Amino acid sequence: MKKVIAMLLMVILMGNLAGSQTFAKQYKEEMRAVWIATVSNIDFPKVKDNAAMQQAEFIQKLDELEDMGINTVMVQVRPKADALYYSTINPWSDVLTGVQGKYPGYDPLAFMIEQAHKRGMEIHAWLNPYRITSSGTDLSALSEGHPARLNPSWVMTYNNALYYNPEVEGVKQHIEDTIEEIIRNYNVDGIHFDDYFYPSGYPLPAGEGPDGVVANSRREHVNEMVRRVSEVIEQVDPEVEFGISPMGIWKNNNTDPTGSATGGSQSYYTVYADTRTWIQNEWIDYVVPQIYWETTHKTANYETLVSWWSNEVKGTDVKLYIGQGIYKDTVAKELTKQLDINKRYKQVEGSVYFSLKDLLNNRQGVADQIRTYYTGDVQIPEIPSIPEVPSTPEIPNIPEEPSVPEIPTKPELPELPQDLQITPVDLKGIVTGNNLNIRSGPGTQYTSLGKVHSDTVVDLTGEVQGWYKAVLADGTAGWLSSDYVAPIPVGSEIKLVLDGKLIVPPVAPVIRNETTLVPLRVISENLKALVDWNKETKMITITKDGEEIKLVIGSKVVWANGNEKSLTTAPTMIEGTTMVPIRFISENLGASVDWNIKQKIVSILSN
Repeated sequence: MKKVIAMLLMVILMGNLAGSQTFAKQYKEEMRAVWIATVSNIDFPKVKDNAAMQQAEFIQKLDELEDMGINTVMVQVRPKADALYYSTINPWSDVLTGVQGKYPGYDPLAFMIEQAHKRGMEIHAWLNPYRITSSGTDLSALSEGHPARLNPSWVMTYNNALYYNPEVEGVKQHIEDTIEEIIRNYNVDGIHFDDYFYPSGYPLPAGEGPDGVVANSRREHVNEMVRRVSEVIEQVDPEVEFGISPMGIWKNNNTDPTGSATGGSQSYYTVYADTRTWIQNEWIDYVVPQIYWETTHKTANYETLVSWWSNEVKGTDVKLYIGQGIYKDTVAKELTKQLDINKRYKQVEGSVYFSLKDLLNNRQGVADQIRTYYTGDVQIPEIPSIPEVPSTPEIPNIPEEPSVPEIPTKPELPELPQDLQITPVDLKGIVTGNNLNIRSGPGTQYTSLGKVHSDTVVDLTGEVQGWYKAVLADGTAGWLSSDYVAPIPVGSEIKLVLDGKLIVPPVAPVIRNETTLVPLRVISENLKALVDWNKETKMITITKDGEEIKLVIGSKVVWANGNEKSLTTAPTMIEGTTMVPIRFISENLGASVDWNIKQKIVSILSN
């Protein structure tokens, strides 16, 4: 879609634009991007209703990314049919202030663009075209003037959430108008859609098949939306790139011989995303398949998928970037290996990392890997020429060997005093300061064992003189200043901690027959599993990385990878929310679960 003519004109006019305020894109050898998720405040902002703190937070994050060699940020500016920018057709997002429709005191997108461009970074506006809510179906809970509230005929309900119906003409026009508003008013470098189209697993009518009339019609409605967005960008500003990041698997070759040699969830059928059509028609400028698996995965091998997507873009002007799932330990620890694989395929022109928090928290050393990969090239100095050796060199007198000065011994690190009175505690705490040092002893004179990031949940085992003795999720034991650690209070409500982070589900967990039940959405959104709900049979199907669990509401019988098992407590409905046993599901998806009975905290460590 991006015009060659436009690019040539840009080159010709560069000299005349030297004094212009318009951002001139730097030539970049490859895409080095990161997704910044705002839905549920995943990556940004950490603090609501405070413009100054949000701006300071974004600046700090950009500085860290720049230091790593990142050249592009994809910021989620429309997480739930709302806006992180001035809009006449979408309300202000509640992630900014806690209240949908409330002015945050500044224009976040304008500020982000200014800061990104100041550092020579591109910024792509990331939008979810259809999602209205993540949880809840009450239209009256939306802000006054919300398009969904004013046009209820546009809305569809599924799995306790609201979505714009892709089949409605008004919805297509609204999405088109939303894109036009952004690119007319903001100097963004790209428009970016994620992998959510129809709700995942949205059921077909009885008697309809996955390649039948209804299914094909759904794909065509999505295709039409993509085409119309492409056209409006081309008409208004062809310099703006349009990209989409679909699920990593289009089709498996057991359903289509031209699909990939994989066995995972297929976007063509799961969300009705016909990515091949978008590429072949060049409606998009780039595609970012989310290849969130490791190189040793049995049913969704990383290199198998990189190779397949490389072949898909061959012969087109569509660029291929790889979505790297660094939120998974198995991927983060081998990222360098995956980047080396990318280099072997000339169609691959860069990477996009999900997500920011995992990158900045240096999950499995991923930030160190990226920094080394992008900025760690060592310049070898030029070797000076060797001088000619004289034919009869004069041998000088050899001076007496000077005495070798004694090397001072390294000062010993302070040891914990033997009479240190440590008050035992058995609590969990949440870190409130960023990049907090965990030290070998209770004081700043002790060595730092590493850094702990804000919002990390730790085990507190002792207390002395304004310091907590703490144990991190990876087993590191040390001391944290109590000024920056808040003990989690003991209460009646069960709390959930995932990979060291406190999460707040839409409905509080409950205990039934010594089994902890949590909202099903916790599984899909936090363990990155796909969830399918059959309304007629009341069956829940949960899949992740080739693992499959089937449960039925009200039944204690469950199937894990085809093996029938029995539950102590059956899945149930509470206040319209599906509640499922967290330990059974987590452990069968490869996660570990720990229960702190005193504080009523369930800790989950994902794979």
